[in-house]
Amino acid sequence: MAGYFKLVDAHDDGFRVKLTAPDGTLVAVSTFYASKEEAIAGIELIREIAGTGPIVDHSRQEAPDQGELVFDGQASHRRGGGVREEA
Repeated sequence: MAGYFKLVDAHDDGFRVKLTAPDGTLVAVSTFYASKEEAIAGIELIREIAGTGPIVDHSRQEAPDQGELVFDGQASHRRGGGVREEA
């Protein structure tokens, strides 16, 4: 079974989308949507972006461990796919 999008009621009379992994693990929660139609449009946008969007790392720099490579003082995990950094 693939992961899935769960449309849920938000506490402030709107809707949110929860992205759930195949094992039921919560992966992400969306922003607030005022209507179901907006939430469904948000799901479509997430689907479009998720397949093609690059990873842009704005996280803190960590000390290199085993399994990490260091390029120009930046630690980078090598687990398939690349990480693109914004200037």
